[in-house]
Amino acid sequence: MSEAKKPGEASPSPARGPGASEERSERSERAPHGPPGSIDRSVIGQWGPELTMRVELGKIREFARAIKDDNPVFKGDEPLAPPTFLMTSMHWMEAGAAGGARAVKLDMRRVLHGEQEFEYVKPIRAGEVLTVRSRTKDVFEKEGSRGGKMLFMVSESEYRNRRGEVVAYSRSTTIQTEGTVKS
Repeated sequence: MSEAKKPGEASPSPARGPGASEERSERSERAPHGPPGSIDRSVIGQWGPELTMRVELGKIREFARAIKDDNPVFKGDEPLAPPTFLMTSMHWMEAGAAGGARAVKLDMRRVLHGEQEFEYVKPIRAGEVLTVRSRTKDVFEKEGSRGGKMLFMVSESEYRNRRGEVVAYSRSTTIQTEGTVKS
């Protein structure tokens, strides 16, 4: 018989390892101590731990189907990975491995996804094994027009193939507002 879960607690997922509640507790231990928005500038620009990501044929097909893209380049025996497929690597990262989780303690109630960018250097095909590493590239503040100060965190992930060649970069901007947005 399994233990009762607390409200908001996730069940363990075989694809991701420990349940989300365990990941949150590990991540909070690695984030800088202090109030939300506190920045550990010593880790900005430093690459976090590497992980290995296998680009699987079935996962490419499932992903293309999920985004409703029937382009033939995502089918066949050696399909290309769809442009946003690299986001699936977030499911494989250990807690705190994403660069921003190490540099900034965020109040998730005030976080917005500001921007996402992918830069492909070489094609990524089924059967490839990628090494991924991430870092916080920059952290800065701006005055907002309706919600006070905004904290911007720019994260970057680098993907390399088995030969050590960079095949892609993924960059994202996370924004934390100081307060609630006023209309």
